[in-house]
Amino acid sequence: MRDGNEKPKLKPPPRVPLAVETGSEAGSPPRSELTNPGLRLARAAILIAMVLGLIGVFVLLPRWQERRQERLTTGRESQKAAPATRDPTPATQIAVPATASATPEPNPIPVPTKTPRPASTRQRNEVDRQPPDDQRHYVEAMSEGLAALEIGQWQTALAAFERASSLRPGAPEVADGIARARAGQRRETVAESLRRADELEYGEAWREAEKMYSAVLAIDPESAAALSGKQRTDVRATLDEELEFHLANPGRLSTPAVFEDATACLEEALDTAPSGPRLEEQIARLEAVLERASTPVPVILESDAMTEVVVYRVGRLGTFTRRELALRPGTYTVVGSREGFRDVRLQLVVAPASPPNPLVVRCAERL
Repeated sequence: MRDGNEKPKLKPPPRVPLAVETGSEAGSPPRSELTNPGLRLARAAILIAMVLGLIGVFVLLPRWQERRQERLTTGRESQKAAPATRDPTPATQIAVPATASATPEPNPIPVPTKTPRPASTRQRNEVDRQPPDDQRHYVEAMSEGLAALEIGQWQTALAAFERASSLRPGAPEVADGIARARAGQRRETVAESLRRADELEYGEAWREAEKMYSAVLAIDPESAAALSGKQRTDVRATLDEELEFHLANPGRLSTPAVFEDATACLEEALDTAPSGPRLEEQIARLEAVLERASTPVPVILESDAMTEVVVYRVGRLGTFTRRELALRPGTYTVVGSREGFRDVRLQLVVAPASPPNPLVVRCAERL
């Protein structure tokens, strides 16, 4: 009989035997791992790859970078010596095994070099396509033109540059040479024209000098010498022409308006400076002409006491048989009229210091 205080005994669970533990010792790898050759090969491949990667990173990669830097330095030096050549890319390069643990290859940036910018190939190609003879003739023409420019032979330089232009149309150096030659021609023409105008002024050929200054202004409208010279010579030319007109027509001085104009012209000539031999001669001649024109000359008129006589620019004289007048030199018109007779019209010419013959004014023809 069981006692009431006695505890029931617990039985341990039944032990199930493991198939993998059979025949194995404690701490040894499982039999499945030791008997699997593929797993051993994979572990060995991983170890080899890691070793190769470490060798590539720490040994081969630094050497490869040093050699690459040396090639870049050598390439820059050879490019400075011969820019047209370039080092070819090495045919063989050290291969770095690509592994998961390998460091990626750096991309070194080469140092930039100061390479001159290539000129336009268009003109170079045109020059290359030219025959050798044309190139030689072109160089000769340009040399001749530049030499002529240096010594101021503008026409020779222009002819040489035009030959060069026919060999190479549109070349900028040819256009520049032609422009310089033409500018030199203009400067030479202006200088020669100004010199010629100065000589004409000295000779008191005022109208010719004025035309020369006008020619200079046609080339260089802003020439200060030509502007002032044209204004000066135009005034002197006008005065010279007026003086010559009065000297060539002294008979018109009998008209008061013409006489006053000639007197004003003489006063202007006297105030003009500088005065030259021609102007002084004109002044002396005009003074003499005006003095003779202002000195009355005795004139005698005869009539029949029945004819009315009128002298233009003098007045109505009436009828008379003999009349003496004092008239300034010039040409006068005398008209006689009588009732029942035809009028008569006569011309009286009064010369300086030379009294004319008596003039008969009589109406004798009946109507």
